[in-house]
Amino acid sequence: MKFETTSLYALALAMASLAVAAPAVKKDNNECSTTQYHVHHKHKRAVVVETQVVTVTVNGQGETQSPLTTSSTSPTINTVPTQPVSTSQTSQTSSTSSTSSTSSTSSTLQTPQTTPTSQTSQTLQTLQTSQTSQPTQTTQSPSTIQLASSSSTSVSTTSTQSTSTTSTSSSTSIPTTSSSSTTSSTSSTSSAATSTVSPDNIVGDLSPFQAPTTKFVDGTIPCSSFPGAVGQGIINLDHLGFGGYSGIYHTDTSTGGSCDEGAYCSYACQSGMSKTQWPKDQPANGVSVGGLICKGGYLYRSNSGTDYLCEWGIDSAVVVSELSDTVAICRTDYPGTENMVIPTVVSAGGSSILTVVDQESYYRTYAGGKTSAQYYVNNAGIGWQDGCLWGSPDSGLGNWAPLNFGAGYDGGVSYLSLIKNPNNVESANFNVKIVGETGSSVVGSCSYVAGAYYANGGYNTDGCTVGVTSGRAQFILYN
Repeated sequence: MKFETTSLYALALAMASLAVAAPAVKKDNNECSTTQYHVHHKHKRAVVVETQVVTVTVNGQGETQSPLTTSSTSPTINTVPTQPVSTSQTSQTSSTSSTSSTSSTSSTLQTPQTTPTSQTSQTLQTLQTSQTSQPTQTTQSPSTIQLASSSSTSVSTTSTQSTSTTSTSSSTSIPTTSSSSTTSSTSSTSSAATSTVSPDNIVGDLSPFQAPTTKFVDGTIPCSSFPGAVGQGIINLDHLGFGGYSGIYHTDTSTGGSCDEGAYCSYACQSGMSKTQWPKDQPANGVSVGGLICKGGYLYRSNSGTDYLCEWGIDSAVVVSELSDTVAICRTDYPGTENMVIPTVVSAGGSSILTVVDQESYYRTYAGGKTSAQYYVNNAGIGWQDGCLWGSPDSGLGNWAPLNFGAGYDGGVSYLSLIKNPNNVESANFNVKIVGETGSSVVGSCSYVAGAYYANGGYNTDGCTVGVTSGRAQFILYN
């Protein structure tokens, strides 16, 4: 990504396609142990057209339905002619995709042709904004936090216009190697037939950004055995009733039950990581398929390009809590059944890495669209085993959670979003702001206060997005 600067950076952030979760029936205790036909999520996408964001609904064939909402973007933004927005086929049950927002700034950003999207591919527009006075962004200092070890630095508050190199008084201390692709000095081993991952232990066995050490060997683990092994980063979601897997997709398009012949058996990885297994050839109807495949009673990789089942994302986001209760953040199992079952848990006063996927190498839709990581954020105090499941209307759980996060890396920028969940109009019982750590560069401002979204100081009905051009940003949860 190339920036032109005058006195400030400028960024027109567009993370397309705000997902709509289809209404879910009340949770059934038998739901996880029986197969159901794979009716996928109905999405809507936010499209920036001139100076408006138009939200429309698409069906499983990618056909546009009637427009739902229209909201104006910043009046100071003047768009220049762009290529038409292209969308990939989407599916028809609930998941979350990215949000689209633009920030009013004082110079020009030349953006790549594609942007972080989930289920929808969109062409970024080249925007030129007039030089106008912007609301002042003042970073707020989070309390000292601890993940593996703690580190506290002096308070440094920076006020900027729209774009800032922000700093907080405490950088989250997460021991890392140089990058997500860093290799470990520990010698690799091969996966064993017996699982060594404890059921529902969601912390994972790898240190932050430590490379996996246990290679997966095709045809050695029975489909009935969970493939977790020490040194892989896999977590065992035994409570779902799928034998530790995060979801099962059968050849007859039904989901659930057990990992049997021909099924794609999806799995979850610890926070900061994503699964590496999905077939390159995806269904043309917009359904996403991911996981290991069961053949002849044994598990095989559906992507033979890697020996490891989990990989690290980009080290550019962390969630920091200033709350007195735990918060369950639930990532959608995508590609896969797209259920919001993969937990990132932030304890009271604690922190956790948030997975930011590299969209160049991560899963792409049938039509070639890039995808990002998407999360449902439950109210504080709700446990992950309750919140990271399909909820029922008015429950405030799972797909009915009050807030969504989005995270994807593309063209040298990590796009981090706070996204409105149309299923739930109630406010979360906490606030959120995205701010940069000391020495980082974060373009734009984004916050969620008392149920309202604010981008660069101005109210935004659908959500907001920042761009992290260097370093790391924090999703700070506070009262």
